[in-house]
Amino acid sequence: MIRREGAMQVATDLIDRYVAVWNEPDRDTRRRRIESVWAPDGTTCYRLLDARGYEAIEARVAGSWERWLREGKYIFRPVQAASHHRAVKFDFAMVATADGKIEAQGLCYLLLDDDGKIVHDYQFNPTVDEAADLATTYLAPWNEADAGRRRGSLAALWAPDCVYFDAQTETRGLEQVAAKAAAVYSGLAASGQILTPAGRSQRHRTVAHIGWRIAAAHGRGDAGGGSTLLIMDESGRAAAGYQFDAGAP
Repeated sequence: MIRREGAMQVATDLIDRYVAVWNEPDRDTRRRRIESVWAPDGTTCYRLLDARGYEAIEARVAGSWERWLREGKYIFRPVQAASHHRAVKFDFAMVATADGKIEAQGLCYLLLDDDGKIVHDYQFNPTVDEAADLATTYLAPWNEADAGRRRGSLAALWAPDCVYFDAQTETRGLEQVAAKAAAVYSGLAASGQILTPAGRSQRHRTVAHIGWRIAAAHGRGDAGGGSTLLIMDESGRAAAGYQFDAGAP
């Protein structure tokens, strides 16, 4: 078994190599970097584009470099990261080369194959809130006291054969996700807390980023938070979810 510290080091190395791709000015070196980071049929996806394969990824990266970095005024840098179950979440910033001032922010979820290469790269803008209704729908079952209503609200969003990952566990099937939600509710209720939208959720194509926080059920005050990546199937239901707590190692 790989120690968690070692796994995070591997993820950190991958993130450094991933960011280097976007910062690379030389065409040939950029292509070599892409092939070292992505699987041959890997993708990079954001709101306006879903690029698959080395040629499409290279075109996407080159377009980004031409638009943002060509003049040498900015560079991309990773900010913070978390990793589990061959999934990596990290925030990045575009900073001014002159003074380090942050000009823009981004969020990536990377899903990896057995060789540690990127199969899917999902990019989001963490400063916008375009999926508030989905965030509310996603969080409702985790705050629901009634087992029947909890099961019904989960079934409305999740596919029957869904899979849910957090830092410790892998939960498969709607019934087991319902049991997981019941356990989470019990823990939150015991401490007088609920999950609420963090006001920074976004959805595009078949994926969504849900930002959430742990808040007092009656009154002010936060006790942490995190985010979840949802991957939808052809019917629009959540086939997979990856939860990341803020501040995870």
